[in-house]
Order: sequence, then structure tokens, then C-alpha cells
Amino acid sequence: MWYRFPLLLVLVAISAHAQSSTRASNPRTCTLQVDVAFATGGKAVSGARVQLLQGFGNAAGVEVQMTNSSGFADFYVFPGDYRVEVSGNGIETTHSDIIHIEFGQVFQTLVVAVRESADANSVGPKGASGNTVTVAELNVPQKASEELARGAAEMQHNHWKKAAEHFQKATSIYPQYASAYYNLSVAYFRLNKPDAQRDALLRALKINENFVPALVSLAHLDVAEHKPQPARFSLDKAISANPTNVEALALRVRVDFLQGQYQLAVADAQRVHELPHQGYATVHYTAAAALQQLTRIPEMIAQLELLLQEDPSNPRADYVRETIAELKGQSH
Repeated sequence: MWYRFPLLLVLVAISAHAQSSTRASNPRTCTLQVDVAFATGGKAVSGARVQLLQGFGNAAGVEVQMTNSSGFADFYVFPGDYRVEVSGNGIETTHSDIIHIEFGQVFQTLVVAVRESADANSVGPKGASGNTVTVAELNVPQKASEELARGAAEMQHNHWKKAAEHFQKATSIYPQYASAYYNLSVAYFRLNKPDAQRDALLRALKINENFVPALVSLAHLDVAEHKPQPARFSLDKAISANPTNVEALALRVRVDFLQGQYQLAVADAQRVHELPHQGYATVHYTAAAALQQLTRIPEMIAQLELLLQEDPSNPRADYVRETIAELKGQSH
């Protein structure tokens, strides 16, 4: 019978999102966090439209995100030159300077200070009620910023110990430097110091509790340590702050499955599928495993076929094809 086919035996190997597979360890992608704030200070800009542009001059539009209640919008980018355009009701359309993302860089904050438009009224979009902007990164001393840049340069050459030293200096100069703590956590990960990595992430989150990359990295740590419940807490918070964060959603598919929440795993996999999700095709494998548990075999087959469509060179592609053939043969 179909249910005796050993699909689940390779689930952990194919879809485990251990910390070693996070974007933080992928030298090709970088989390670009755009922090939109009013130039005069005050509340965060919530619901502003942030368009990511790539290149110089007539830059090409890459992606559009809306700022969350803390004024942040996250993009996952490859090395290159970018800028953003911020617009919205009650604010002047604002373009950032060009920012260059280096190969091996894992996190970069881009602060965009906007002004109220001339016709903005007193109830303009200054942010969610009660939410104040995280302006700490607007006030980073130059010396701390320089140490962060030196650390980032060391990271590009895989000099993780030296990078950690520079990030530590940055946090010593400016203890409210959430980005420095996050980069420090990446260095500690590379140095195989999970306890120090966790501490750095918690320090970043103490400064900014809605720091999505830190929340997701903390969840990865918890999954790797077989702690799905705290991982879910971090992921729920990250997704609440940024509902389109594909990495958080994809990892939550895994956590759903680990907790036996098979319906939720399928639903979260569908949410991932509805977003650009290059690099996350294995959510369909996890969804297939969940559907196997629910004895919904036609849907299970459909998920496996989606995996092959999106990632035909997957290391388990041959096994998946054999699984599909076996399941289809048993259905006749």
C-alpha cells in the first residue's frame, strides 16, 4: 500500500533547515533591511511603499515591499548596486543613495529619512498607534559604523575571528547597535560558537524586538537544537512583523511538520508558493510528507511534482520521481 512507501525516511535530510543552510551562511545573498523614518524623528512610517531598484541611472525595479509597523522592509538581494524609492500617502517620494552589496555580505541596513508632504494632514501615516521608530541606527557614532564596515570587510574574506573582534568593538562603542550584534552572531556561527551566537541574537532583539533577520536566525538555532516551540514563537513574531518573509514562512513549514501540525504545514507551504521563493522549493517536499500523514495522496503527488518543476536538479530528484511513479502506480 502507498503508506508503506518510505518517503518520510528522507524528510529530515532533504528539508531540514539547520542553521548551516540559512541565508546567513549563503555567501550569495544578503538581507537588506530598509529602515524608513521621519527626518524629524517621531513615529515609524508604517505602510510606506518601498521599491527596490538595481543598477545606476535608469535602475530596474526588482521588488516592492510595504513597511511594517516598525518602519522596516526586508529584501533578500544578490551582490550588486541598489537603491530604493520610498513613497506613500502623506510623505514625499524619496530616493536613497546607491548602496553596494559585496559578495559574502549577509546583512545591511539602509536608513531612509523621509519628510511629510506639503498636503499631509494631522492624521497622516506616521506609523501604527503606539509604535515608535527604532531610531538607534540613525544615531550610530561614526567610529562604531567604521568598526562595522571593517568587520564586514573581514567577513568577505572569511576572516571570522577578526570580523567578530570588529563587531564587538562596534557594540562596545555603541551598545544599541542591533545590526552589529546581528553580524556578530553570524561570525559566531561561522566560528562554531552557538552559545555566543544566541547571546548576540538576543542582544539584537533586546534593542529591536521586531528585528526579523535576528528572529529568523534564532528560530534556526532552536530548530537545530530540537526546540520547535521557541522556534515557532520567533517565527510567528517575524511573520507578524513581515508577512512576506519567505525564509520565516519556509522554516515555519518545517516547524509545523515537527509539531505534527500537518494542515498548517500545507497551508504555510502554499503561502510560500504564492511568493517569489527561489531556493525554497523543498517546502513542497515537507508539504508532501504532511499530506502523506493526512492520506491526501493526489495532493501529495502534486506537491512532489512542484518540487521537480521548481528544482529539477535537487539532489533527491531521482528519488522523488521514483516516489511519484510508485504512488501513481498504486492508485491504479
